[in-house]
Amino acid sequence: MPISITGKHIEVGDSLKDFINQELRRVVSHYMGDILEAHVTVGKEHATKERFLFKTDISVHITRHFVVHCHGHDEDAYRSVTNGLQKLESRIRRYKTRLHDRKRHRDDDAEIQAQQYILHAEIEDTGEDTPLIIAEMTSQIHELSVGEAVMRMDLSEAPVVMFRNAGNGELNVVYKRADGHIGWIDPTKKL
Repeated sequence: MPISITGKHIEVGDSLKDFINQELRRVVSHYMGDILEAHVTVGKEHATKERFLFKTDISVHITRHFVVHCHGHDEDAYRSVTNGLQKLESRIRRYKTRLHDRKRHRDDDAEIQAQQYILHAEIEDTGEDTPLIIAEMTSQIHELSVGEAVMRMDLSEAPVVMFRNAGNGELNVVYKRADGHIGWIDPTKKL
């Protein structure tokens, strides 16, 4: 498993790189065996005027189209990495069985390509506070069950996931609600 380690506003030393490599390999091999690749970014952020916090972003590519994201924060770089790895371990443990089944059987998901575009504001809505709507990247729309879509949203820390419902073939959306619960939009449901 190739692990890419970079620093943001800091230089990551050999000792920290070795720590990240060793601990990430331990967590991933214990729960998932071998995976495609991982990216770790350790950065420094201002917490207050006098204090800095280290932020560790971890992305692990489990399959070709499946990425698990997690973050860790602390005043110490090593503890920041440890916090991020604990979140990664917790998420992988929660979905371990489904992730293994997915690795074995579902890497050839039926998918459609979401389009990338920029929408310009309407002529009558051109005030300074009008935001530009941008599709930041292309993404695959996979055929999933609702449970798999919720798992994908949770593991990727995405606020919303659009998917083709495996049960009825229609496009559906799951999203995180303000109250902490999960919302599901299924336009085919009749009320």
